Amino acid sequence: ALLLVRGEYRIPREKHTTLRADIAEGVRFLLRHRVLRTFSAMVGTFNFATGATFAVVVLYAVGPGSPMGLSAPAFGLLMATSAAGGLAGSLVAEVVERRLGRVRTLWISWLTGGLSVGTLAVTANPYAVAGGFFVGGAGVMVSNVVMVSLRQRLTPDGLLGRLNSSYRLVAWGTKSLGALAGGVIAQAFGLHAVFVLMAVPAFAVLAGLLVITEDALAAAERDQSGWVSA
Repeated sequence: ALLLVRGEYRIPREKHTTLRADIAEGVRFLLRHRVLRTFSAMVGTFNFATGATFAVVVLYAVGPGSPMGLSAPAFGLLMATSAAGGLAGSLVAEVVERRLGRVRTLWISWLTGGLSVGTLAVTANPYAVAGGFFVGGAGVMVSNVVMVSLRQRLTPDGLLGRLNSSYRLVAWGTKSLGALAGGVIAQAFGLHAVFVLMAVPAFAVLAGLLVITEDALAAAERDQSGWVSA
């Protein structure tokens, strides 16, 4: 499909730059941008928590001796509820954002997203966990729609690639660290301890929204138009 798209999409450059300079410019922009810096820290923290949770959840869920006691096919269905929630979230994200506004939508979506971890901390009932996964998946998808759209609007076109690489290093690089932490915690304190401990950062990310107001977003959108590449 991309081969059929017409147009010139290469970003014009006035001078040649090095790879190191490009990376440094993306990092500087991220660190100096209050909204995007906050978003990347929130996503990174949340992904750390989910990385730890889903690294060990199969041990908690599958087998006659596990707390949930699911069969392997039933575990597949359990995990599919999160994907189903994500699909549902993608269908309602625009309507929710239009009716509630961006900031209120982010508060609700991050709160519900935490249920992906928090439900496991309080119950091993498969139906309750499936419900938490569905609602959590929907919340995560709604927040993704709002935040990724904002990230693209707040980043100058000429810096999108460099900003995204820096942003995702922080936001997604933590997931593997979370998986490592989940294994260590499970080995030392048991599987349930992973979910209890990781529920804290999964919901604590809401603190980041204290600095994300509609006024802050509007100011960031105004500032974007004045950016000039170094």
